[in-house]
Amino acid sequence: MKKFVTRCCIGVMMTSLFAQVVTEAQRKFIKGNIADKTAAIRESSGEEALAQAGLDFAISNRQFLGADRDLSALAVASILSLPPNESSQKASDALSEKLVKAFNQFEDETVKIAVLDRLVAAKYISPKAVELVNGYLFTTREENDTTKAAINAAGKIGDSKTFEIVYEAWKNKRWPSFKTETENALIALSSASLADSVKAISMASLSETYAFFTLLTKTEKNSQNFKAEIAENALSKAIYNTEDLSGHMEETVSLQIDAMKVISDNHWVRASPLVIRYFALARQEYEANVLAQDKFVSVIQSMAQLTSTGTAQTLSNYLADLNRNAEQSMYPAKPVVLAVIKGLGVLGDKAAFDNLLYVTYLTYPQDVIAAAREALAKLKW
Repeated sequence: MKKFVTRCCIGVMMTSLFAQVVTEAQRKFIKGNIADKTAAIRESSGEEALAQAGLDFAISNRQFLGADRDLSALAVASILSLPPNESSQKASDALSEKLVKAFNQFEDETVKIAVLDRLVAAKYISPKAVELVNGYLFTTREENDTTKAAINAAGKIGDSKTFEIVYEAWKNKRWPSFKTETENALIALSSASLADSVKAISMASLSETYAFFTLLTKTEKNSQNFKAEIAENALSKAIYNTEDLSGHMEETVSLQIDAMKVISDNHWVRASPLVIRYFALARQEYEANVLAQDKFVSVIQSMAQLTSTGTAQTLSNYLADLNRNAEQSMYPAKPVVLAVIKGLGVLGDKAAFDNLLYVTYLTYPQDVIAAAREALAKLKW
């Protein structure tokens, strides 16, 4: 059967190969058996015409030879010999179609992995390549080397559909052996499409949002602006879901605090209106003993990193409320009032002048009064 197949294909290959001067490797390929053809391709130093002929031969004869080891070896050698730089999108699409056929026809994992590696290396990414990766990952539950390669490929060439598939797989822990690979693919896909990431946050439960937020903001692979955008959307989700102080508050508060920190660390002033809205909720949570004092202090400190008239006015108004309580001998916790005073000093907005000055007239502890005087000296006029 192998001799019959070889003879049947020689005529076709000779037509394409003899359109140019025949090299020794091409001669060996034409005249040899399958093992000889594989050796010829390995020795050819990446001749594209020969690699294409070898791939065509392997695809055409898979139906006759079945799971033949020699034929699989030829397919692998041909795929690995293909140069990664196609001349055009059209050429890339044509080659991708052949590679997809090889992936679907051969059960050999080495062939499948070679196909995936070559598709990722292409200069022009073909829709067929993305479709292949999406289809495979959507259906497979297997944890083998092909799945691992497909996950890695997804992070490099995937689209919005790929994002949905990988996100669901990550959320449901579909491939526990490939947790790291799945996370890396999801991070790459998220970074490539903020819109997909925001959509996932909007549709997720609060616990899923927290896990996704943590994944995207803890990695060094994403830009600071991207992290700030994600934090802004996560904080908005947390506020919307918890303004009535019901539900799983411990996890909710943790998401709020962590998102607030990412926003402040990146000086994401664009989120100031949202942060001001959150401060009102954080104050409510603190006064209801839902938010611990040290966490509330961290919220105040984070606000002070967002230089805007709105954040300065919000902290100044809060200091006015604390001063009114102090007038009635209801003194606030020292860490809280100190955080507000120091935050106003950092912001330097002169709108805080009256409230800072009034601190010095009240019977606050001396270190609080000293902090107020120091903040007054930092105001910008």
